[in-house]
Amino acid sequence: MDKGEMRAGAARAAIDLGGVLPFDGFDELRHEVFARALVIEGAGRRACILSLEVTSIAPALLADLREVVEDAAGCSGAYSWVVPTHTFSMPHVRTPGHLADAAARDRNERYRAALIAAARTAVERAVAGIRSVTLATAEGDCPVNVNRDIETPAGWWLGSNPEGFADHAMPVLAMRDAGGEYVAVLAAADVQSSVLDGSRDSEGRRVASGDLFGFAAMSLERELGGVALLLPGAAGDQGPAERAMNITFDAAGVKRTVDAHEDGYRMLHQQGQVLGDALIEAARMAREDSAAGIDARTVDVLLPAQTRADFYSLAPHRTYEFHAAGEQHTRVYLLRLGNVELVGVQPEVSSTFGATVRVARSGSVLFATLVNGGQKYLPAPDAYEKITYEAMNSGFAAGSHERLVDIIIAALNAA
Repeated sequence: MDKGEMRAGAARAAIDLGGVLPFDGFDELRHEVFARALVIEGAGRRACILSLEVTSIAPALLADLREVVEDAAGCSGAYSWVVPTHTFSMPHVRTPGHLADAAARDRNERYRAALIAAARTAVERAVAGIRSVTLATAEGDCPVNVNRDIETPAGWWLGSNPEGFADHAMPVLAMRDAGGEYVAVLAAADVQSSVLDGSRDSEGRRVASGDLFGFAAMSLERELGGVALLLPGAAGDQGPAERAMNITFDAAGVKRTVDAHEDGYRMLHQQGQVLGDALIEAARMAREDSAAGIDARTVDVLLPAQTRADFYSLAPHRTYEFHAAGEQHTRVYLLRLGNVELVGVQPEVSSTFGATVRVARSGSVLFATLVNGGQKYLPAPDAYEKITYEAMNSGFAAGSHERLVDIIIAALNAA
């Protein structure tokens, strides 16, 4: 391979949920869900990004998936990214000991095996399809995200806050082969894939799907060909503009939840198409980047820690005491593809976080979260003052946002 040449292959493989559903509260499949893989080479190095349409990836499953990437693509360490799309419309792989009966444990194991099998197939197909590519970049626009932190009579909670900060920038990296065909489109957007989160149809059934990111990815793949890998961006305080489960609070602070049922599918299809169209437009407008080469490294960081609230006790508060708990480790993944800098972190950070990092750099920066593991939330500085859901549900104490932003910018500037 010529030193100035970039080569890539990408593929997707359906996750077989036959014999899995019903499981973990989900009854049936709305549309196909996938593992998607991108394998890219340059200057004698190879990297792999594996994306799976699941909510999160627990440590044991993550270890299995990273082993698949190393075995099938030869990528490890900083050159191996395993990332969930963070769809809220898929089951979790559970710890077997936490499941009540043998039937549930059997479905759980089938699910785990199905994810690993789909991942292996996607990576192997991507490796088999590696060919010379040209990189092209664009700054797309994510038109469907809105800040989700709202003030209620009882305190701050989750909802839709059009007045809150939301970064709509959507960096896109397109890869085309010598014939002009799309091999892959890689992007990150500051929005949770949660249109159908918690929703059931009028008969009480809950459907599994790739939700917002899955619909948008399939839309691009139908229109342009190739494989679309849409990674969760700095979306810790972001949600879709429309959600099937509408939460409101009355003057007394009483929470009311209304399920749109089947109308939630309209919300999903409409917003998924809008996001897909935005991805397609950005990919078509992308400008070629003549830079070649790949480089990757990690940065290990200790941040101030706090005790995270019990999930089932979370509720709006006007007063709340955060308890310091020493320091917590996190790892930052830095991956350069040509002139594009990919920044991956494990915690779900605020949209302000990603925007601050991108503004500090003159080039193209694609910011992703939940990379090689998740660590719940790392909120914006004002979240602790407001006592938001993210602040209470975080193991990172006040000051973590500012420290990690500074460390990432310094690392990028030192490269």
